[in-house]
Amino acid sequence: MIVPSLLEKLEIVVVNDGSTDLTPEITREYCEKYPDTVRLVSQENKGHGGALNTGCAAATGKYVKVIDADDWIATESLEPFLDFLERCSSDVVLTHYRTVDIGTGEIKNWRTYPDAFAQEYTFDQILADWKKFDRCLTFHGITYKRDFYQRNGVSLLEHVFYEDHQYATCPCCLAQTIVPVDLFVYVYRIGDVSQSVSIENQCKRIGHMESVLKAMLASFLALPEGGGKQFAAMKVRSLLMNYFSTTLLACPDRAQGRKLAGQMMQFCANAAPQVAALAQRKYRIFSVMNYVHVPYRMWTTFLHSGLYNRLQKSHDFE
Repeated sequence: MIVPSLLEKLEIVVVNDGSTDLTPEITREYCEKYPDTVRLVSQENKGHGGALNTGCAAATGKYVKVIDADDWIATESLEPFLDFLERCSSDVVLTHYRTVDIGTGEIKNWRTYPDAFAQEYTFDQILADWKKFDRCLTFHGITYKRDFYQRNGVSLLEHVFYEDHQYATCPCCLAQTIVPVDLFVYVYRIGDVSQSVSIENQCKRIGHMESVLKAMLASFLALPEGGGKQFAAMKVRSLLMNYFSTTLLACPDRAQGRKLAGQMMQFCANAAPQVAALAQRKYRIFSVMNYVHVPYRMWTTFLHSGLYNRLQKSHDFE
């Protein structure tokens, strides 16, 4: 249970995105109980991106942290996290997060490994030590300064999945200062076959991923040269890797998967050669794995192995 002194520091905005369950009724009970803390905003269904657009626009606090409906906050970290945010002025705050697999019960810790916590970094510094930061420069690890986000955030795509990659890229790429904090704040629930990240749904919704990739490429092209643009290129590359692993390794029709992957690679090469160059080597590797019928699950097992982390010079998962 959250103590009253913490409630005074919180603004909880619940977005009812055309829900057909009891979300509005339950939220209204909390609004009546904690009128200075909990707010309900209702709208017709606009998808995950539309809910984020509405919630972030409605926020009035110093910082904004988005929590998906099936995830939660590690409550033991809430008080020290809020205390830190009260003293902080950085555009972006990075925190560790955990994944909890509801099928297997496995808990995995995703961390940053900076030389010093609670110290501000620029993108030039982060890119110079990318592996120390990359795991938490994500939807689950990022907290935005509210006025920074509202000035610089893009309008996220509506009625598509995977737009959280947009959220973690724009406006993060425009941040002047980023500060990592040694706290686990977000708990990300995985292992549900109905989730957008399940491989079955990624195959069905490959068009959604294409839309997000093209939107991110458009944002990338509009950026001035510098560390922020390099960061955006790395984030587009990351989503491209998801796209290639899905089309080339998971799609049942491997020939169709090769066609889709080739078209996307050509689109990137024409639109943003810098991004295509970052992805070229992995694209070729995935293409070879497609031809020799490497199963998707074999790849993902290797991807999360200690051997892969050592080859990539990344820290092993805990």
